[in-house]
Amino acid sequence: MAKSIEIKGEPKNLEAEKSVLGCAIMSGSALEKVCNSLNKDMFYDSNNGIIFEALLDLQKEGKDIDALTLKDEIEKHKPINEIGGVEYLSDVIQSVVSSSNVDSYIDIVKDKALRRNLIKACEKIEQVAREGEIPTADAIDSAEKQIFSITKQRKAGDFKLSSQVVQSALKNIEYLSKNGTDVNGIATGFTDFDKLTGGLQPNQFIIIAARPAMGKTAFALNLAVHAALSSGKSVGLFNLEMNAEQLMNRMFAAEGAIEARKLATGQLNNDDWKKLNEAASTLTDAPIYFEDATNITISEIRAKCRRLAEQHNLGLVIIDYLQLISGGSGYGANRQQEVSDISRSLKTMAMELEVPVIALAQLSRQVESREDKRPMLSDLRESGSIEQDADIVAFLYRDDYYNKKGEQEESNVSLSELIVAKHRNGATKNIKLVFERNISNFRNYVDDKTQEEN
Repeated sequence: MAKSIEIKGEPKNLEAEKSVLGCAIMSGSALEKVCNSLNKDMFYDSNNGIIFEALLDLQKEGKDIDALTLKDEIEKHKPINEIGGVEYLSDVIQSVVSSSNVDSYIDIVKDKALRRNLIKACEKIEQVAREGEIPTADAIDSAEKQIFSITKQRKAGDFKLSSQVVQSALKNIEYLSKNGTDVNGIATGFTDFDKLTGGLQPNQFIIIAARPAMGKTAFALNLAVHAALSSGKSVGLFNLEMNAEQLMNRMFAAEGAIEARKLATGQLNNDDWKKLNEAASTLTDAPIYFEDATNITISEIRAKCRRLAEQHNLGLVIIDYLQLISGGSGYGANRQQEVSDISRSLKTMAMELEVPVIALAQLSRQVESREDKRPMLSDLRESGSIEQDADIVAFLYRDDYYNKKGEQEESNVSLSELIVAKHRNGATKNIKLVFERNISNFRNYVDDKTQEEN
């Protein structure tokens, strides 16, 4: 005879809900913890949720809490008889004799709420999977997003008192003062850019755009290596044109100052081999995760980045380049709308994962028709929403690419510009850089006067 399967009800602990409310009524410090840690939707019993809402309102208004003031506040939301009357309210007040265990009661209420949310998410995931109305990749992305949201709820801490924030902020300022730096984000290694931005900040969506052959990929790789080594956090690197080994060869060239053509042919002398081994040792310690799929959707990018964030302390995402990403099916010939949605998704991902996201972008050909070929915001291809979504838009430009003069045409060194054309939280600026073409490396520009002073 087959055994019957017992289907349990939704996770809940009504005694813990009553106890947490009783503690909040009894003690001002417990009230603060409860109001800062929970919300109305975490209570399984809607009546308990109404009592919590009343307590929260009384706390905001700075009113004393007792049976009378609480009853009066509850009746602003619902007649007292509909939540069990004065008898139930008295039962809640008398549910505890001490507030010392309030932290344990809070943890129980939060845990049960998380389990209920997990059940709802799983039911929704199952429904979407069974219906089959959206592409499988989008369904998987939706599922991972829901689970990741619950994970963030689990990890979310309590509100912090101003006294705690003051101390942590002071420690950060003292650290910056001792280290003589004004960079509080992830450093890129490009000094003037870091000074302008304070480094790459969480939640930022950054566009680095240029015409072909300006060095976008080289710039991104230089940045990725420095960010990974300086921050110790992982960098997710998506390249939709080159495989991981090709990218690593370019990193070898830049890090080891080895001519790319030598690496391509294997014609290395003893000094080159020494520099290669040193570069390989350094790059082995750089936590960079490569994704070199040539046909990847925005849903797949988001899913992979969520896993990196969960498993490898993600600090930065770099995508090379935006216009090669697929938005999925359903756009037909409307590429502009597709790029707009991709751009918005990348900004949303930056905020969801709380990391900076850099996307390289291709500029339109209209640059070529102007006398001054320095890029402008209007040159961004296919979508004005890229400019709107981005917190920073910067362009790479090399004058010698268009105006080759004498020896400069044969030189491996090129004066370049990083034109910060949009900066949502700061100033814009044209930053000089030096591009070493033979080793695919950008470095800081230092003028003669600065060198003499040093």
